[in-house]
Amino acid sequence: MSEHDAKQGKKRHRERRKKHRHADGERKRDNVVMVRVDEENLTRIDELVESGQFRSRSEATAFLIGEGVKSKQQMFEKMSEKVSQIQDLRAELEAMIAEDTKLSESVEQNTGETSDQEGVNQ
Repeated sequence: MSEHDAKQGKKRHRERRKKHRHADGERKRDNVVMVRVDEENLTRIDELVESGQFRSRSEATAFLIGEGVKSKQQMFEKMSEKVSQIQDLRAELEAMIAEDTKLSESVEQNTGETSDQEGVNQ
């Protein structure tokens, strides 16, 4: 194989990798997640890297996570609704507790003022 053929082969390989990586559109990966995996999953991740489909374990793992999220999209949509309901209930509960606390403090202040006035009158 000539040097020119080798360069062309490498170029085609890079283009295939680039095409695969950016098939969904390039997405910025700024978030870091540390994860522990078992040997079998690590082997599969390494196979993705060795095959040339991804440059690193990080890229391969991000791909697999993305695919897992896509495959469970309906579940995540339902979960999102429930999480929103939970957040609304928490906010309602906080407001209820804050209102109750204000009422309690108001009663205590009024009771204290009455006791002070009684002491002055005596």
